[in-house]
Amino acid sequence: MLHLPHVVFKKRVTAIALMLGLSSPAVLSQTLEQAVAQSLESHPQIRQAFARYKASEQAIDQAKAGYYPKLDATAGIGWERTDSPATRRDTTTDDEVDLTRRELGVSLQQMLFDGFRTQNEVARTQNEATAEQWAMIATAEDKALEVSRVYLDVLIAEQVVTLAEKNLQNHQEIYDAIAESNAGGFAKASDLSQVTGRLARANANLMSARNNLADAQSRFTKMVGESPEALRLPMPDAELLPRTLEAMLDIALEQHPRIHAAQSDIAAANAARDGSRAAYLPTLNVEVAANWNENVGGEDGAGPPDVGPENNNVQAMLRMRYNLFNGGADRARERQTAYQTIEAREINEMTHRDVIEGATLAWNARTYLEQQRDFMRQHVEAATDTRDAYREEFRLNARTLLDVLDSQNELFEARREYLSKEADELYAQYRILNATGRLLASLRVDTPAIWNTASLKQEDSQ
Repeated sequence: MLHLPHVVFKKRVTAIALMLGLSSPAVLSQTLEQAVAQSLESHPQIRQAFARYKASEQAIDQAKAGYYPKLDATAGIGWERTDSPATRRDTTTDDEVDLTRRELGVSLQQMLFDGFRTQNEVARTQNEATAEQWAMIATAEDKALEVSRVYLDVLIAEQVVTLAEKNLQNHQEIYDAIAESNAGGFAKASDLSQVTGRLARANANLMSARNNLADAQSRFTKMVGESPEALRLPMPDAELLPRTLEAMLDIALEQHPRIHAAQSDIAAANAARDGSRAAYLPTLNVEVAANWNENVGGEDGAGPPDVGPENNNVQAMLRMRYNLFNGGADRARERQTAYQTIEAREINEMTHRDVIEGATLAWNARTYLEQQRDFMRQHVEAATDTRDAYREEFRLNARTLLDVLDSQNELFEARREYLSKEADELYAQYRILNATGRLLASLRVDTPAIWNTASLKQEDSQ
């Protein structure tokens, strides 16, 4: 009688024990937190978001320039032909005078009042920069979620490869036993053909598992910027996971960065609308100018008497300008910004709905995946008991090797499905953290000081 090696499998297994029981005993070092930190440092989309934020920051300085004086200098030299009453009165010259004209001037203008245009432009650009900063944080949160997905995919794919290798080994042992029995005339040719086909399938399963692992590793490298090395099972921060769906929705609507970004966009649109009304008000500026010119207006001062070609002046003016009609452009601009404000509000409303939907889907996924995991664990336990019972019955000549092989296949599929469901459940927890805008905080990932959400929330409350 052929004796197969007995494999002990506990009836009551925990999720972590099942996964870690298949892991390599080598030292594990690359954590999910490290992978997320590396991705935030190197991923092009994060860098793009940061560049957009810094670009919007420069727009603030451009807007603030309206508070400061403007200083201009002009200079010019060239030919001028003049025919004017002054040249025609001079009987010693022709009516037309050709002279080399020279100009040099400097002017200073300081805005005193511009209808609050600059003030509203500064407010608009500041709110747009804040919106970009929140958008950058939202992008980082989403990238962290994507990294957690590929991290789990690689981890599970590695375990499935290990399962497939063990499954192939078991098939090979049974094949060898049946082939030996067939050669001795104790096993049917049909048994040998059946086990040959199943051995081929076990080989195909292993190739498929290795292919899936290679694909997962490729996605990991694309997302993180480096190859996965010695991953270990992550554990979400249970303290930051909400206890109820209602609590989760409250946190999401209060803390999600996309909500803050949409609210900042509304503030920016309101500032733009207020700024458009500056066209209905006068502007008041202090203007100081000085000019040093020569040979202007056909007068070279050659005399008699010779008074010189200089034509210099200095002026200091308090100047008011008030546009009375601009072809309706100002009213159209005001209506445009009013519609942009409506658009920003509707985007904010849609963002709220998206956040609520995302949070609800994440909550439902975890709820049902927990239940599926329990049933899948029962399946693994039952399949393990069946496999062990079939091996014992085989020793008593109550089962065939093909029966044992069938039970081994079922256990392989049950374990593989269980690993997939456990990974999905862990990912659902990270989805919940992402939906509440607290995934980066839960991972304790150090982010640049410019990403400090505490200062952003203070700005939002003002």
